[in-house]
Amino acid sequence: MKNKKAFLSIFLILIFLFTACAKPSDVRSTDSKNEVENTDKDEDGGLVNKTVERKIGVPYEVGVTPDDYNMDYDSSRLLSLREKKSKYYPKDGVKGLYFNTYIVNDPEKYSRIMDMLENTKLNSIVVDIKDDFGNITMNFDTDDEDINFSKTDLVDPKEFLKTMHEKGIYVIGRITTFKDSIITRKHPDWGFTMEDGSLWTNNNDEAFMNPFLKDVQDYDIKIAKLAAKAGFDEIQFDYVRFAEGFETFGDKLDYSRGEFENKNMEEGDKRVGAITGFVKRAREELQNYDVPMSLDVFGYALQVGRADGIGQDFGEMSNETDVISSMIYPSHWGAHSFDIDKPDLQPYELVKRYLKAEQEYLSKLDHPPVSRPWLQDFTASWIGEGNWMEYDKDAVEAQIRAIYDSGQKEFLLWNANADYTEGVEY
Repeated sequence: MKNKKAFLSIFLILIFLFTACAKPSDVRSTDSKNEVENTDKDEDGGLVNKTVERKIGVPYEVGVTPDDYNMDYDSSRLLSLREKKSKYYPKDGVKGLYFNTYIVNDPEKYSRIMDMLENTKLNSIVVDIKDDFGNITMNFDTDDEDINFSKTDLVDPKEFLKTMHEKGIYVIGRITTFKDSIITRKHPDWGFTMEDGSLWTNNNDEAFMNPFLKDVQDYDIKIAKLAAKAGFDEIQFDYVRFAEGFETFGDKLDYSRGEFENKNMEEGDKRVGAITGFVKRAREELQNYDVPMSLDVFGYALQVGRADGIGQDFGEMSNETDVISSMIYPSHWGAHSFDIDKPDLQPYELVKRYLKAEQEYLSKLDHPPVSRPWLQDFTASWIGEGNWMEYDKDAVEAQIRAIYDSGQKEFLLWNANADYTEGVEY
């Protein structure tokens, strides 16, 4: 009996000591309510803070971690797209076109595109910072030897941005990420080499950098940071992948697999790891500049889900970016895609059916990005007689109408030479 009383006394003392240890610092309180941060998704798919009321003097439950209270400690997720948008982000959504940097020195074409931007619903441009060959077309003020090696001094970025912003134009800086035939001249070891030691290039004599290498990733991220500092409203990474068909010839090339070199993984999984790792790094490092990030991906990446040949996992990449821009040109789909016999001949149906599938897929992600597809404003006569048609005003408008009919409001138009169809109702 005495033992029971002694045990009960000790137990009561321990309870008293435990509850007395709940200092004010243990309780997240305000003047009259204790507010705990929670998170939810805004209309852009980013995270926004909400609050949950708690009574003063009530500590967190013993054994319950902050994660159980839905508190987000991932510093790279602190800002949503809405919070990173510049003041030039169009209120009715980005409606843009690809603006080849060399147009700046072509008065006739430059004037025509400016007229389109000022007199239609188009409100944004995608301009090359690093073009398809690897030329850095912006004259960034830097002592970096690699960037200066690739620089063409074509455009003064601050003057260019000042001109565009005065017209109310949202400016997206495009970086051709891993396809680069310029810097690989200076750093052949950044590319892939053949048995004879020569640099591998594709059938178009284009070289690709090795995404496994940290030096390669750092190079593209440095360019992105310079663009962010210069005032670009958004950074868009294109060619975030290995070369097409890499899985069929990669084993014949000599290259490092970086941190994945000795990991017991399938080669395709290593490539996906390298690409997803780069995207995550880029997002985290650009976070410090409050600039949104977008990615270009093949439309078929959605269908296959995991294109490990080129290292692209659609879900993993989408989950790590603010905006996903799938290239869904009707001409780029094979026969019977989305149950359409000849996709190039049915631009409305192709876009509509693709977006339905993409919306369903993105809705299941933890951090779904904004969907801003690339649309076709060019004629693909090379895909074979009977499979293509002239992409005129009606064909371009059909794709745009499919965007709106799908409940979306953002899109980009692609024409490599910036020869856009006249009279389109955007």
